[in-house]
Amino acid sequence: MALAVSFMVLAYVSKGQDGLPENPEPGKCYAKCVAPDEYKEETERVMLKPAYTTLEVIPAEYKEVTETVVIKPETKKYILEPAEYKTVYDTIWIKDPYNKLSVVPEEFSNDVQTVEIKSKTGRWVAGEKDPDCPSIDPDDCRVLHFVEIPAVTRDVSIKKKVKDQTTSSKKVEGKYQVVAREEIVKEPTYRTEVIPAETKEIVKTVLVKDETTREVTVDAIYTDVTKRVLVKQGGLTVWREVPCTIPSNGTVLPINYEVGSAELTRSSLRIIDTKLLTRMQEEPNSIVEIGSHTDARGSAEANQSLSERRAKSVVEYLISKGIDKERLLAVGYGETKPLNECVDGVQCSDSKHAANRRTEFKVF
Repeated sequence: MALAVSFMVLAYVSKGQDGLPENPEPGKCYAKCVAPDEYKEETERVMLKPAYTTLEVIPAEYKEVTETVVIKPETKKYILEPAEYKTVYDTIWIKDPYNKLSVVPEEFSNDVQTVEIKSKTGRWVAGEKDPDCPSIDPDDCRVLHFVEIPAVTRDVSIKKKVKDQTTSSKKVEGKYQVVAREEIVKEPTYRTEVIPAETKEIVKTVLVKDETTREVTVDAIYTDVTKRVLVKQGGLTVWREVPCTIPSNGTVLPINYEVGSAELTRSSLRIIDTKLLTRMQEEPNSIVEIGSHTDARGSAEANQSLSERRAKSVVEYLISKGIDKERLLAVGYGETKPLNECVDGVQCSDSKHAANRRTEFKVF
């Protein structure tokens, strides 16, 4: 009898409900036990490839002929007759003469300038009272006279320009150099020389008769295929108590993928054989989820696609080893379930990122 694990039923369901176990105990879980289907094996002959007609090529026929081929045509060579020279000497000034100027300083003379530091002024001075004045006020009829106060001056020593600055010049001799140069006496000329053509004897293979074909019949190819034919349909029998705990964390398969690749290496295949394939062969009623995860580097879309392809590669390998595909579930989690803090925007070491790149399996 095979244990059908497609669903679990809690024991608190009311007794006698259609399709559920009778007299369930509270807090326990049950699964339906079903009788397996019965099959028989039959052999069927299948045509892998039908008979067909092929064309066989009859090779062409050739003959050899000899032909003289010009590999380099006749040409001409021009030979240069060089020019003739004589040596002449030229005097070349390498630095021109010039007049060197010197500045003659300006000249001054000493002088004195009188500066008025206080201007000339004056004031009225009151004298005796006029005796003929009829006023009794002593300030009236007083005789006034004006007193002049002379200006105050100061002598300042100054310089007077006698002569501005001038220049004087002195002749500085230049430099020259005698240069030898070649002067053409006779211009160069050319003379012509003929170079003969070059030939080669070539052996050619000439087509006498082109290729043709003829028909050849190839027989059909057959193979015998063994198939399982249902003889008796299995059915529901009894309910069976099972553990209520469904695994939340999977067992990690230490599979190492190439970067961006879902291809399984030889070492990865050996790990799958040892840790998972043998167990599924020993537990034929088990159902296994294959879940693949990536680290957070790269886009979420790319990581999701990569994890799905990696999970699928493990499932396809197990199917190739004879595991029923109905017992396998491939799930890609992408970067959504890291084992540590290494999510988008967090700087992590390569070893921490590597811990998140994993493939797990859960057995139900």
